[in-house]
Amino acid sequence: MKCPKCVEKGLKSCVYVGTTHTTLMYASPYYDEEGNYHYNDPNTRYTEYSCSNGHKWVVSKYQGKEKII
Repeated sequence: MKCPKCVEKGLKSCVYVGTTHTTLMYASPYYDEEGNYHYNDPNTRYTEYSCSNGHKWVVSKYQGKEKII
């Protein structure tokens, strides 16, 4: 992981992981007619990051897709 602001400005920095928050919704896993297991996790995880140059950002992760917010 690299700081998006530092990358944009051509700087180098160390990245520190902060607090992670997760929504707490339940979805029942199941097996379909073919015997395939399905579990569609409806939860979103939000992780806070900061870098050694003072930038801060949050990354949300939902069903394997990450987005900087």
